[in-house]
Amino acid sequence: MKAPTTLATGTDSYRNVAAIVLALAVMQTAVGALSVVGPLTLLSQGAAPLKIGAIVSSYALGFLLGARLAPGEIMQIGHIRAIAGFAAAASLGAAALYISGAMAWWMLVQFIIGVSVAGFLASGESWIADAAPSQSRGAILGFYLVTSKLGFMAGPFLVAGAPAGTATGFLIVAALLTASLIPVCATRRAEPAPPTAKPFSPFRIWNFAPSAIIAALISGIVSGAVLQLYAVFIQDFAGDSVTRTAALFNAAMIGGSVIATWPAGLLSDRIDRRMVIAGLALTSGAAALVLALFGTLLPPLAIFAIAGLWGAGALSYYGIAVAHAADRAPEGQATSMMSGILMVWGLGSMIGPLAATSVMSFVGPSGLFLFAAIALFSLTGFMLIRRTGTAPVRSEDKADFEPTATTSLAVVELTERAEDDAAWTESGEARFEDAAVRD
Repeated sequence: MKAPTTLATGTDSYRNVAAIVLALAVMQTAVGALSVVGPLTLLSQGAAPLKIGAIVSSYALGFLLGARLAPGEIMQIGHIRAIAGFAAAASLGAAALYISGAMAWWMLVQFIIGVSVAGFLASGESWIADAAPSQSRGAILGFYLVTSKLGFMAGPFLVAGAPAGTATGFLIVAALLTASLIPVCATRRAEPAPPTAKPFSPFRIWNFAPSAIIAALISGIVSGAVLQLYAVFIQDFAGDSVTRTAALFNAAMIGGSVIATWPAGLLSDRIDRRMVIAGLALTSGAAALVLALFGTLLPPLAIFAIAGLWGAGALSYYGIAVAHAADRAPEGQATSMMSGILMVWGLGSMIGPLAATSVMSFVGPSGLFLFAAIALFSLTGFMLIRRTGTAPVRSEDKADFEPTATTSLAVVELTERAEDDAAWTESGEARFEDAAVRD
């Protein structure tokens, strides 16, 4: 009689995880759609690049603050109420963006949306961390991260037919944010404990892993700028359908990162991680420079291919930077270290849009990738300098690479739990094999 109960319990756990993963994927779909609708609407209203950059940075500021404060809010009201409240606030915010074109209004609403999205992600990811069966956390983490990226890829396609500046795109985003609540209703488990990770100060991480701090900061600067402003960049070669071209361009970038993340991570387990980061930054920097200089001259297929190469480099090295810091972190403090690096990335995502739009104000839309190229080439140089000045961690002392995401502190804990479970399983198998040999 116990076997069916165990099976049912396991099935129910996976059902709960699938429901929350689906909810978070729908949320990411809405965010991906908003990354096209927002900038294109502002452009249709004649907004200058700096105005768009300031508005995008206000979203990043809200996201950073939400990621930091969400655990306390979840502790006060619980996961279900937190998810419902954050989703409702984000949905209302998306609809409210159409009310006015005033810069102050957009900055306020985007800030609220950023806080709400971060809170939703923190609530959902901590739920996944608690509900995921221990023997499958690594697989579930990888599945969640891929599903999340696929959701962000799908979002722009859902608004591809919406004319820029009309209410249609905002209504689609608001509907997606509301729809993200539906899968949550399919869960059948008590709410888990809130995330507990307390971030290290960046200065403390700098003492033992300065390369990780620089890589995370530039990752936030570059990805925060490009993933929020690419719809502005594609104006010069979009043709008849700007939204459709933006959707394809975004899919190419995210698709490249999905393909490259695991191979790059596994390579970093075998050689100095800083060299892998340098190689990825150099590759993506070169791709960015080609897009900046020749984007208007190349055929669409070539542009999408180069965008995929850019995504493969620029959007896949953050996890390697986290792994590099984990290799050097004090014993038992990897989770707090990872949380601190996430805060550094969030700071970069605030700086990036403002810095990029400053360059775009002088050189036009191509300045977005010119800015990205400069930042990525700078990262390459810094990694090479650090490589010659500090010895790499020995391969046998490295922890195995695990993918991670720039979303919330809760996914940091899920990543750490997955690593702990994998280490426990490996040690258990080793003990079993030793016993078998002795036997």
